[in-house]
Amino acid sequence: MICPMCGSTAAAKRNRCEKCGEDLTIYRKMFLLSNKYYNEGLERAKVRDLSGAILILKKSLELNKKNISARNLLGLIYYELGETVSALSEWVVSKHFQAENNDADEYVEALRSNPTKLDILNQTIKKYNAALLSAKQGNDDLAIIQLKKVKNLTSHFVKGLQLLALLYMKNGETDKAVKCLMKANKVDVSDTTTLRYLHEMGQMSPSVREDGKVNEMENVRKTQEPALFPRTTYQEDKPNVWVFVNLIIGIAIGILGVYFLIVPTVKNNYINQLKNQKVEYSAELNKSSQNASSLEEENTDLQDKIKDLQAQIDGFETVEYDDTIYDDLFKSARIYTSELMSGNSNSIDYIKIAEALSKVNADKLDKQEAIDLYNQIKDATFVKASEELYDEGHDLYSDGKYDDALKTLKQAYKYDPANVDAIYFIGRSYHQLSDHENAAKYYNILMNKYPDSGRASEAEERLAEIE
Repeated sequence: MICPMCGSTAAAKRNRCEKCGEDLTIYRKMFLLSNKYYNEGLERAKVRDLSGAILILKKSLELNKKNISARNLLGLIYYELGETVSALSEWVVSKHFQAENNDADEYVEALRSNPTKLDILNQTIKKYNAALLSAKQGNDDLAIIQLKKVKNLTSHFVKGLQLLALLYMKNGETDKAVKCLMKANKVDVSDTTTLRYLHEMGQMSPSVREDGKVNEMENVRKTQEPALFPRTTYQEDKPNVWVFVNLIIGIAIGILGVYFLIVPTVKNNYINQLKNQKVEYSAELNKSSQNASSLEEENTDLQDKIKDLQAQIDGFETVEYDDTIYDDLFKSARIYTSELMSGNSNSIDYIKIAEALSKVNADKLDKQEAIDLYNQIKDATFVKASEELYDEGHDLYSDGKYDDALKTLKQAYKYDPANVDAIYFIGRSYHQLSDHENAAKYYNILMNKYPDSGRASEAEERLAEIE
């Protein structure tokens, strides 16, 4: 797996990253649980439990947003439900996380290479939105016409079938409503909206056919049931107005309930959310101001140091010496000050400064100011140069270039003898080259001088392998 901290490849059987030492146990469990949710979502999708599959796949992506298989499957489910925009969104995000060898390329390319299909999907969305607007405005007939066109364009658009069924229910055309809902149920067997509409019409029995009629066996069963009251052959020809009155009253009660119960709650939640966001933004603004102030102070200190160093350099240059013991010191000081004056502390070439300073013979320096300057530059550059050289050496080691890695890692150890990572990978490089004597030497140095470090236990394990 890829270490989430440093981005390096971690061994399959190790629970700790070799490069940065990060514990990967929790990350492995999260990835395994994400894959488990993906498998469960796949099983649900195979039996057309699409709503349940969406919930499970979203849980999988909450644990591992880079689970490409789960994200691609979620896009396919959205596409099957007729929600093309949501499907494309998932596939685009999938391509962002994995640009190469991604099945999402095929899905997107299949749509892009078929302009007719794209035009149909675009018309479907536009007509559905127009029908929804007409339904909200009370133009049921116009909405039904638009939704019929949507059904002809995309027969598996579940939301369109549900809205059309709702309008049929409102107009008392129960048979047509059941047909639409049964088609939607074939696409997604667990959609709660479809099941609720069927339940409201009393059509949850498996004896209901796609055309909205009851099977013959169901009719026989009903005729065999004992009647509580005597039946007559008389039938009322007049339409039952109370059905429509009750429907209108129910809709009015629902609207009032939404207005007085749900709207205030949503409004309060929205206000609370805005307040929380305001507090968070204020905290971030204060933090940014503090960071800016600290950076300004650090810049001021660096400028003062530059001036002091430049003054020291100018003072040294005005004195003439008979020997050249200070030439390398002045050269490294010039490099150091020029790097500082570049204005970007992140781009300072510490390795270059350390190489120049390592040529100085500190034992021959007889001026206290020169010794102080040497120590100041050494303290500021050697440790950071060692860290940069360790990163280069570790990359060479990972590529199997053990001889080159030894040269770079030894240079890192020379600049900072306390760099335990460099010591450990010097031993590892000798180990890979089968030079067990030198490998044991550096493992012992790590165990004896730095027994409390995280690399000491690893060095002990490697030493046991040699012995």
